[in-house]
Amino acid sequence: MNIKVYGCRGSAVVSRTSRYGGNTSCMSLESGGERLIIDAGSGLLLMEDDFVKNPDYTVNILLSHLHLDHIIGLATFAPAWNPNTKMRVFSRSHDDRPLDEQVLGMFSPPYWPVVIKDHAFAKCVPIEPGIPFEVGTFTITPFDAIHPDKTLAYHITDGHSRVVYLLDSEVTRQSVQEHEPLMQYCQGADLVVFDATYTPEDYGKRKGWGHSTVEEGVCFAEKWGCRRMLFSHFCRTYSDEEIDNLKKYIDLADSRFIFAYEGLELVV
Repeated sequence: MNIKVYGCRGSAVVSRTSRYGGNTSCMSLESGGERLIIDAGSGLLLMEDDFVKNPDYTVNILLSHLHLDHIIGLATFAPAWNPNTKMRVFSRSHDDRPLDEQVLGMFSPPYWPVVIKDHAFAKCVPIEPGIPFEVGTFTITPFDAIHPDKTLAYHITDGHSRVVYLLDSEVTRQSVQEHEPLMQYCQGADLVVFDATYTPEDYGKRKGWGHSTVEEGVCFAEKWGCRRMLFSHFCRTYSDEEIDNLKKYIDLADSRFIFAYEGLELVV
C-alpha cells in the first residue's frame, strides 16, 4: 500500500513557508490500481492534476467529520465540477437532512457565493461506525473517534497491510471501554496515523477539544504494538522549529515514529 501526505495541519491553513507544509488534513492510499483519499482539507487541491491526467480514476473520499478544516478542499476541487468525473464522498450522517446537504451545505450563500451541492457531481454515500464496506481493493471499517460532532476513525486494509486513521481523536480521554475498539483495530497495525496537535503543555489548556500529543502517541504505540506511527494534524501556530521540538518525546533511533509533511510518501 502506497501512502502520500497532502496536508498535515490542523484547524486552519498556514500561509507562511514551512517544511511541514501549511495545508489541512488530506492523504491518499493506493493499492491494486485503486486510490482512496482520506479527508478533504485544503491539501486535496494539491492532487487535482492527478485526476485531470488520469480521468479513469474514480475519486473516492472518506471524511472523518465535517469540521471546516477537513472539508474546505471540496469547495474548489476541480473534479467535483466536472460532469465526467466519477466521484464518491463517504460520510457519516449527522442529522435528518439529505447527506449532500450536510456535507456541502456550508458552501452556499451567505458563506459561499454559489450553492455547490446544486452543481457538484459528487455522490455522497452514508456510512456508519462498525459497518465495514469496500472500495475497490480496500475494506474499510469506520469506528467512533473521541472528538466532537460524530467524528469517525478508520481501519483500512487491502488484504496485505492494515492502516488506522486516528486523527482528531483525544486518546487520553478514552475510558477502558472506549479503548476496546482501539485494541481491536490498532493492535499490530502496520501504520497508525495519530493526532499530534499539541505539546503536553498546550494540551493541558485544551482538554476536551478532541486532540492528542506525540507523547501520548508513543505510549499508545507501546501499548498496542503498532508497527509504525505517523504523527499529523500539527497545531497551525507551531513553527517548523516547534514541530521539530516534538521529536524530543521519541527515541530518534526508533524508526517506528514518523512526522508527516506535505509530499511524504510511504510504502506500508
